[in-house]
Amino acid sequence: MEENYDNFTELFNQFRENIDQLQNRIFDNHENIIERDRLYNLSNDLKNLDVKLRLAFGMEEIRLNPIFVDEKQDDLKLCHLLYYKIADLWFAYESYIIFYTKVFQTAKNKILWLDTLTHTNYSNLPEIIRSLDLAVENISQLYSNDARRNFFLEYLNYCSSNSVGGQRNRLSIIIDKIQNENFNLSHTDILTIFYSVRNNFVHNGETTVVPEIFGYQNKVRLLMVLHQYLSIIILKSSNKTFQRI
Repeated sequence: MEENYDNFTELFNQFRENIDQLQNRIFDNHENIIERDRLYNLSNDLKNLDVKLRLAFGMEEIRLNPIFVDEKQDDLKLCHLLYYKIADLWFAYESYIIFYTKVFQTAKNKILWLDTLTHTNYSNLPEIIRSLDLAVENISQLYSNDARRNFFLEYLNYCSSNSVGGQRNRLSIIIDKIQNENFNLSHTDILTIFYSVRNNFVHNGETTVVPEIFGYQNKVRLLMVLHQYLSIIILKSSNKTFQRI
C-alpha cells in the first residue's frame, strides 16, 4: 500500500538512514559526554518514532478466527485494516511531535502547526505541498457527488457530536466548507478530520459498520486519503527535523 504513495520509498529510506547516522554520531562523540548524552536521548525518541511508524506501515492484513467472527472481504476487510493502521499512524505522529519538541526545545500544536507562519519551512517543502494537494484533490473528487457529500456531512456532524472545544470549532468550519462545495482544505482541516476519525475508532466505538450513516464503502475511501496524507507528512517532517540535530 504505502510503496505506491508519491515519494514514500525515498522518504522512508532517508528516515532509516537518519537513524544509522545518529548512531554513528553517538559513537563518534563517545568522549564528549554532554554531546553524547544529548544525541543518545534524541536517539531514543527517534527510535520510538521508528518503531511506531514501522508497525503502522508493516501491518498488511488482519486475520480473524471464524469461531468468533466471520472473515471480512474486499472493501470491508480493507476498511477494518485501515482503522488499525491510522490508529498506529497517529501514535507515530504524536511521537514525531515529541521528537520535534526535544530537538527544538519548544512545543507545537499537532493540529495547527503546518498552517502557521512559524513553520513555513515545513509547509513549503514540495513533498508536503504535494501531500496536501493530493488529499484535497481526492476529497474533492469523492464529495463533488451530491449523495456522497451528504453522507460525508452526516459523518462530519457525527464527528462534531463526539468532539469538544477547538476540535468541534474546527469541524464546524470544515462542515461549512463542504456544505458550500468549498474543497480548499488546509493542513489544519485534514489533520482535524484525521484526528476525529482516529478518536472515533479508539475512544467512541466507531467500527467499519458503526455509525451506519457512513458505510464502510464510504469510510474506506476517506481512510485511504487520510492514511496517504499523514504517512508523507510524518516522514518528510521527521527528515526535516533531523537536519537540526
